[in-house]
Amino acid sequence: MNKGGLVGEVVKRTGQTRADVARVVDAAIDTIRETVAKGERVALVGFGTFEKRKRGQRTARNPRKPEVTITVPARVVPSFNPGQAFKEAVAEKKRRTTKKSTAKRARR
Repeated sequence: MNKGGLVGEVVKRTGQTRADVARVVDAAIDTIRETVAKGERVALVGFGTFEKRKRGQRTARNPRKPEVTITVPARVVPSFNPGQAFKEAVAEKKRRTTKKSTAKRARR
């Protein structure tokens, strides 16, 4: 699902106009982006936490030339940590879809 699909689903669930929902989704995303860029955390209970994290300097190897090492500089990256309810919802969905039928299939 992309942003348009999300807007469409929220329109169905709320009965609001597509334009209003699109403005709210855009405003929410912009607010999260700006807040995390300032270094603050955004915690949505049951969904997850967005934050800014520092990634340290490390060495990596070129897969085509394994003998060549490359130094990857330290940098700051955005991070998302899913909440417990989100993790459980995803795990429950996964469990339901991976169950296999115990009945034997007839040969043709």
